[in-house]
Amino acid sequence: MKKNIFRDFLKIPNLLSFYRLVISFIIPGLWIKNPKSSAVFYLIISGILSDTLDGNLARILKQKTFLGKFLDPIADKCFINMLFFLLYWQKKFSGYFFLLILLRDLFILIGSFILIQKLKSIHSPTILGKASTVSQLITLVTLYIHSYSISLSPFLVTTIVNLTLLLTLVSGLHYSWLFVKAWTKSPIK
Repeated sequence: MKKNIFRDFLKIPNLLSFYRLVISFIIPGLWIKNPKSSAVFYLIISGILSDTLDGNLARILKQKTFLGKFLDPIADKCFINMLFFLLYWQKKFSGYFFLLILLRDLFILIGSFILIQKLKSIHSPTILGKASTVSQLITLVTLYIHSYSISLSPFLVTTIVNLTLLLTLVSGLHYSWLFVKAWTKSPIK
């Protein structure tokens, strides 16, 4: 069992997910020193690219693993929520926006954990969930660039933030429905 986990860990998609998890803890230290640093920007971009690549490489290289089904969403949620927290801490958007994203992600992680314990299976990401994650990543880059590099059109920034709010809310409701459906259809009560 331990050999399989180690072998799965060394697969490229899982290493990319692990990289994203690690930089989730490196970026805050660099951010506190200077959020405008090129190191922070490049780590954010590399984290976003790793998120894009890990799932695609897992399919292309036929390296989908049980470990990856846990590691990827945890890395995503740590990376995204850490960046949103840092931007919120710098007062780049409202607390409601951060709270919605954080609570949705916590709900999904806790709900998935409960379903795994009950059903012994992992719920795959949905199209709405993926769209929400993509919009959150676009929002992070937009807010970062707008706050620390180039002043963007307020209309553009507001539109991107509002679209992300909508997708986050809708995907959270959709996951709620899927969790309730899976729970009630389960033969284990």
